[in-house]
Amino acid sequence: MTDYDAIVVGSGAGGLSAALRLAQQKVSVLVLEAMPAFGGYINPFVRNGYRFDTGVHYLGKLGHGGTFRLLLELLELDDQLDFVELDPDGFDRYVFPDFELRLCKGKQRYHERLQRLFPHESRAISRYFNLMDRLLNAFSDPHGPPKNLLDRLRYAFRHPVLIKYHRATYQQMLNHITRNPRLQAALSAHCGNSGLPPDRASAFLCMMLLDHYLDGAYYPKGGSAALRDALVAAIEKNNGILKNRTPVNSIRRSGAEFIVSSRSGDTFTARTVISNVDPLIAFRQLIDPGMIPRPIKKKVAGLQPSGGSFYAFIGTRMDPTAAGLTDANIIHFEYTDVNRTFAAVADRQASDPFPYYFITSPSLKDPDHRYAPDSCHTLEIISGLGYDHPFTPWSGTQSRRRGEDYSRLKKQIGMSLVRSAERYIPDLGSNLDFVEFATPLSNEYWVNSVSGGNFGPEQTPAQFGPGRFFDCTAGIEGLFVVGAGAISAGVLSCIASGVWAANQAVEFLEGNIDR
Repeated sequence: MTDYDAIVVGSGAGGLSAALRLAQQKVSVLVLEAMPAFGGYINPFVRNGYRFDTGVHYLGKLGHGGTFRLLLELLELDDQLDFVELDPDGFDRYVFPDFELRLCKGKQRYHERLQRLFPHESRAISRYFNLMDRLLNAFSDPHGPPKNLLDRLRYAFRHPVLIKYHRATYQQMLNHITRNPRLQAALSAHCGNSGLPPDRASAFLCMMLLDHYLDGAYYPKGGSAALRDALVAAIEKNNGILKNRTPVNSIRRSGAEFIVSSRSGDTFTARTVISNVDPLIAFRQLIDPGMIPRPIKKKVAGLQPSGGSFYAFIGTRMDPTAAGLTDANIIHFEYTDVNRTFAAVADRQASDPFPYYFITSPSLKDPDHRYAPDSCHTLEIISGLGYDHPFTPWSGTQSRRRGEDYSRLKKQIGMSLVRSAERYIPDLGSNLDFVEFATPLSNEYWVNSVSGGNFGPEQTPAQFGPGRFFDCTAGIEGLFVVGAGAISAGVLSCIASGVWAANQAVEFLEGNIDR
């Protein structure tokens, strides 16, 4: 007899939502987390009285009838969480060398805003939004995702746009719509949320990302901690069990039961397992190779991780509103060509200015909750570092034990990022009450991401949809995949994967042995 009906390995948004959905359906569930705190990227941290979010900066689809709202209702969390709506007139400020564009709430409103900015490109802009509508219609096909070859043929016949663009980059899609470099820049400005420039990112993904925010942007009251704590409390209320400081080192199967072993030598058994571990780690290091079908081995062998980022977490006594900051995010582009801007990030030297960065202030987004001491504020500044970042020599080493050379390099790059952001917040560098810089190795250590990547497998055309574990299955009966390696990266996608995997796990349990 197994210890549990289900074991969830990893407690990011996907793992916690899967555990909660299982527990709601009276499935006995155990969550195993390697780190001291639950939550992964929805786990905040506190330093010197300042509280920072690592992976939640704004969320979409939370209005009435929105996908995220419906998921929270299904998980019975809608009464436990509240959200602040960010400025509907412009919650993202995209700043280019010769123009600025603000992403606003409402597809028609944003359409009209782009037409005012580019009055001679009206037809191209209309083509863009028409294409978005056709793609969204395909993704919401009432017949559901295709289940076999005949289904795929019927699906493609109903939605020929999928055939045209399923292997296209976003840049290739844009080139079919307009050759105006400034309009292409405006339509690419949100690509940072994919972790890739438009000439590498999946066309479908970038369209979905823009749609995600066109119904408005929101920030959880209480930050990511509120979301994480609501999930954990609901799991415990439904008799689920969570164990932290329990890193898993193997998942194998004996007969009808899975055996999950921890690094300390403990073993746990279950009839089904849900992995919230990056697929590159789960299928290469944890799951018994004898269980993995050949097509999945081939898929995993070809997967490439996403690139890493550099963070500046800042506490300051300055009033950011005096510099013109609001609850809106600022996204800075040094060049009108977004691809060139991303390339310049990867090529920059340690002391060079950053050509691309994202500025956000949790204390301005959610002023009623305490993110900072009295009369102080929090700021977070983020930029990419690419794949071959300068911190690679310290990969695999323990946090806070990497030596003086590492600390010196981190500070040098961090202060360069701060000085870059002084374009919008003058004298910020001389008003740092607190600052902590984080490198891709922070992600590698604290959330077990491959090479410190922020998005699981990179979200290229080849690694989006069927190129990921988009249906949360891996060809192993009773084992399911959730998190950034499933549908896509992002809190909504991770929670959706958790719910979907949990529902499939319940079907698996009910179809096999009576509990």
